[in-house]
Amino acid sequence: MEVITIESQAFKELQSKINLIAKFVTAIESKQSEQPVDSWVDSYEVCTFLKISDRTLQRLRFACHFHFFKTGQRIRTQSCLST
Repeated sequence: MEVITIESQAFKELQSKINLIAKFVTAIESKQSEQPVDSWVDSYEVCTFLKISDRTLQRLRFACHFHFFKTGQRIRTQSCLST
């Protein structure tokens, strides 16, 4: 085991920096817990919520009214409730 000695002033500065980092991490974690877990929804959820057909949703996508991405056969649309 190694013993490291530092001046008390340097230790207090180090301790205050560590506390500042801990507060920052805690603040970030609390912001992330407030945000919804899944801000992307599938086409069925969008159509049900907006009471529109699949074709209408497709037209709105092509007109760039929604942010979306396609993975394989699934199309996910960004939820407007997450912003």
